[in-house]
Amino acid sequence: METIQNPGSSDREILAGMLARAFANDPLAVHVFPDDAVRHQRLVAVYRLYLRIFSRSGVVVTNRDRNAASLWLPPGRYPLSLAEHLRLLPRMAMATGLTALPSALHVLSHLEQMHPAGRTFWYLGVLGVEPVKQRTGLGGTLLKTGLDVCDEQGAASWLETAEPSNLPFYSAYGFEVLGASELRNGPRVWSMWRDARENRDW
Repeated sequence: METIQNPGSSDREILAGMLARAFANDPLAVHVFPDDAVRHQRLVAVYRLYLRIFSRSGVVVTNRDRNAASLWLPPGRYPLSLAEHLRLLPRMAMATGLTALPSALHVLSHLEQMHPAGRTFWYLGVLGVEPVKQRTGLGGTLLKTGLDVCDEQGAASWLETAEPSNLPFYSAYGFEVLGASELRNGPRVWSMWRDARENRDW
């Protein structure tokens, strides 16, 4: 695995397409983009934007084949400030389309309200693997790469997911459910927390 501080345009395009395929059936993606015909295109645009944000303010971890990636923000960088949100709003509108923008903003607001205030943590915003490569160990390798950094710094980590099958996966690496809530007319979302570990036994 390698860390990319500033992915070039070609890497962003490859990774955005991969993440769009990885999250094509994610409950949040389906909630925001219920139309199967446009979901992939919109998700590519959204993850293209995410890659810009995370590479500028955080860390993008991927592999040589670019068929797996995780996006992290360091302590103090999540949630984004009001000024950052306002700067990103036009780009978000272009990525989601005006029809889906209210739903997308509601999801982002809901997730931010779930964040553990007053705590210091690395935020795992995205972890995705090309569908044909899922369940081959790539996701676990990605996760361990990021968690090793957290543990070396003595920092906790936090994430949210709306996919129930992700709960045992993350639990296997030390995450515990911190809370859960349901979006209005949408899926249930879980937040998960992991304290730093001195001794790791993967």
